Amino acid sequence: MPKPTLSSYIRGNLDKIEKKQPGPFITISRQYGCDGYELGDLLVKKLDERTGDTKWRVFKKELLKELAQDTGLTEEVIEKERLSKTSILKDFFRGMRHRGIPDGYEIRNKITIMVRTAAFEGHAIIIGQGGTAATADLDGGLSVRIEAPKEWRIARVSLREKLTRAGAVARIEEVEKQRAHLRKIYEQKNPREPAFNLMLDNSVFNIGQLADQIILAMEQKELVETV
Repeated sequence: MPKPTLSSYIRGNLDKIEKKQPGPFITISRQYGCDGYELGDLLVKKLDERTGDTKWRVFKKELLKELAQDTGLTEEVIEKERLSKTSILKDFFRGMRHRGIPDGYEIRNKITIMVRTAAFEGHAIIIGQGGTAATADLDGGLSVRIEAPKEWRIARVSLREKLTRAGAVARIEEVEKQRAHLRKIYEQKNPREPAFNLMLDNSVFNIGQLADQIILAMEQKELVETV
């Protein structure tokens, strides 16, 4: 029997999801060019090693993938709509054509529900996806922001994506513009000051050191046992 997806689990258990205590969970927001997905994978490994279990799970693009499966659309279409701005004219023509494509608002709403479900289920590391804003009102979690100086990120993106310096600058600016748009939307629903529990400089701390500091903060918040 295939393992149920998060989205199918939500449909079957929606009435139970928010009747339990959330966590433990981590949300990670990062500037483009900083460690993100790899950091999530390393945290899963380190946290599971502490208990000798395999409870922890990292959520990267899985939420978009599951939403694509549910709607029968491609991940590219889902992501394009998620990033899209509200447009009365666009919505009018969408209705005229009877397109079965959910708009950006519907997609962001569904992803928020999936993120909160993962947080309530616990042992979740949520990378991006508006995770910090979606869980800002929940106890039992740690919100982390990874940043670095722009020149450091330019050099890293240039090397990683085999781009010229100008190409790397353009890529960073494009992604950061998209993320700023989404962050503004998500934070309207769940504003929090300060926005994050923990902020770390990736140019100073490597991926292993980032993971160790995050786990230390989890110990101090009593989200995991001290070893």
